[in-house]
Amino acid sequence: MTDWFAVEPIAPRTWLIAEPGHVNCFLVEGDDRAVLVDTGLGIGDIGSAVAAVTDRPVLAVNTHSHSDHRGGNRFFTDVAAHPSALDTLAQEVPPAQLRDYLAVAREQLRAYDRMRADDRRFFHLFTRTTEPRPLPPDADEWRVPGGPAARPLADRERIDLGGRELTVLYTPGHSPDSVCLLDEGSGLFFAGDTLITGDFWAHTPDTDLAAFAGTLRWLADDVAGAVSHVFPAHTLRYRVGPDFLRRAADGFADVVSGRSVGEPGADLLGRSVLRHEFGDFTVLRPVS
Repeated sequence: MTDWFAVEPIAPRTWLIAEPGHVNCFLVEGDDRAVLVDTGLGIGDIGSAVAAVTDRPVLAVNTHSHSDHRGGNRFFTDVAAHPSALDTLAQEVPPAQLRDYLAVAREQLRAYDRMRADDRRFFHLFTRTTEPRPLPPDADEWRVPGGPAARPLADRERIDLGGRELTVLYTPGHSPDSVCLLDEGSGLFFAGDTLITGDFWAHTPDTDLAAFAGTLRWLADDVAGAVSHVFPAHTLRYRVGPDFLRRAADGFADVVSGRSVGEPGADLLGRSVLRHEFGDFTVLRPVS
C-alpha cells in the first residue's frame, strides 16, 4: 500500500508523505531521529512509506486527536501529542465514522475521474504528488484501533532530532488539543488543521471560534517572522507562504466581529454551516 502515499522532498531532510486529497503528513529528519507530523487515515501502511525514506528512529506526533491525523499510529511505537489528546488516542475510532468518510472519499474519486481529462487537456494542475489514489480493495475493512500509548507534549517543548529541533506550539481553536511544530532553524511551520488552504473547520463541537481567532492572531503577530513556509494538513496546496498567517487571522477577526456575515452552505460531509469566503480560504462556522 505504499502506492497509496505520495512522497516528495519539500526541503532538506524534509518530506511530504501525503494521502492525496485526504491528509498531508510530513517527515522531518535529524542526525539521530525523525519526527512524522501526523499519521493520516490509517487506511495504508504509512510506517512502510516512512521506512522507505529514513532509517532513523521515528517519533509520530499527532497535531490533534481527530481520526484523520492519528489513523496510522499503530505503525509506530513512539507517539506523542497534547496531554488532552491522550485519552482519545487510546480509543478505537468508531467504525461508523470511517464508513461515513469512505462515502465522501468515493464521491471525491468520482469527481476526480470527471475532471481528469479536462485537467490533462487544459490545466495541468494534477501531478503524481496530487492525484487522488484509488481506494484499496479492502477499504471496507478499514479500522483504526486505539494506541499505542502516547506521551504528552508540553507547550514550547523542544524535540531534539540531532542537529535539528522542532518546537511544540499549543494552538487551540480547531480543537482543544491542537499543536503545531516549528522548525525555527529552517523556517518550516507544520500547521496541522490550525491553518488550511481551503475550508477552515470552525463549526464542529470541539471547536472554539474565539480561541481559534486568538491563536491565529498570535501566530501572525509573534510567530510569522520566524516562518518561511507553512505546511497545512489538508488540500492539494500543501505549502503556502507566511503571509497566509496574517490573512487567516484577519479573516477570523472579521468572522468573530460580525464584519463577515457568511452564507448558508454545507461542509464536506453535507452538514449545514455558514460559509465565510475569503478568496483562497473559507471559514465554516455553525449555523446557530
